[in-house]
Amino acid sequence: MSQSSEKNEITRPLLGAPTNLGDGNNRTNSPSWLRLFFSLRVQLTFVFALLLILLVAFAGLLLGTQVSTAYQMLVMLVLVVAGTAVAYALTSLLLRPLGQVTDAAQAIAMGDLAQRQRLPLRLPPQDEIDRLSGSLSIMATRLETAENLQRASQERFRQFFSDASHQLRTPLTSIRGFTELLMRGAKDDPETSQRILKRMKNESERMTLLINDLLTLARLDDTHPLKLQYIDMIDMAVQSIEQTKSRASDEHKIRLQLISSDKLGVQADKERIKQLLFILLDNALKYGRPAPQGEITLKLDKQQGQVMISVIDNGEGIASEDLEHIFEEFYRGRHRSSANTIAPIIGTGLGLTIASAIVRAHNGAITACSEPGNTEFKVLLPCAD
Repeated sequence: MSQSSEKNEITRPLLGAPTNLGDGNNRTNSPSWLRLFFSLRVQLTFVFALLLILLVAFAGLLLGTQVSTAYQMLVMLVLVVAGTAVAYALTSLLLRPLGQVTDAAQAIAMGDLAQRQRLPLRLPPQDEIDRLSGSLSIMATRLETAENLQRASQERFRQFFSDASHQLRTPLTSIRGFTELLMRGAKDDPETSQRILKRMKNESERMTLLINDLLTLARLDDTHPLKLQYIDMIDMAVQSIEQTKSRASDEHKIRLQLISSDKLGVQADKERIKQLLFILLDNALKYGRPAPQGEITLKLDKQQGQVMISVIDNGEGIASEDLEHIFEEFYRGRHRSSANTIAPIIGTGLGLTIASAIVRAHNGAITACSEPGNTEFKVLLPCAD
């Protein structure tokens, strides 16, 4: 069964519920002539009429010795009819706001959240109807917000699924094409077959890297429990810099800058923090200037009870049009200059998305600012000291 069909099965009873809301089985199966008395207006009018009849009857008993019986009955009948009509009119007038609230609530229950504008709401609230209208209006606003968030989440999931499918299809298509070349006879040429097999290996590694990144995102979004432990960020930073230097194909200048002399410890998942630093340093290595002009600085500081981690490079920078999208899935800079487009940059387009998810999982914040010659990614994590 598809997700849409399950959703329909869940929501269908809710859409039908307001038609019988508050009636119950006895009222639903009652004769049509009896349902008239289920109206609150009729019930209140009937109560007022009974009280009026009792009052008129009591007054008639007191005046029974002074007037004739026929005249007495006529006066009592006129008083009862007139009093009942007045009671019905006044009850209808008083219950009109409640009727508006009921109509608006039923429309909201049917999914028309814009009908909350019909609620008779006075500010500040003056009676029970105003308080009820205010509560329904707040409820409808929250429902609308939740609906918009759900719609945006579904749209984002569809886009993510489409992008992931496209990213996976590209290496699969390449491997299939290379396989067909080998089957057509390219395998008989050792040089050609080695070149094709190397390309196939690169494409399979790219697909493996993408799948691993997707699994990482899924685990982070699925609220898998983090293995929290105390981490000395200075030691972690030194290790990350050494690993980055070993990966660099040139003599990049990578240095550690300590601003604060305090202890810089956090309660975090060690593997996730290591992955976070790897992503930020690798990003600076890819998009920064090449050696010998290329410089990368990993800066550590302590600000207002938080450990600040900054990764700074002196590359050409990120265009302002791209800066607000760099943490989105599969987003690659679309406004980069042609200076760095000589060699394609290998990656899945999920690195900064994973970095952002790791920071959020640790109740931190990550930001980016950039200008030509200076790009900085700043991470704030709660300090454990």
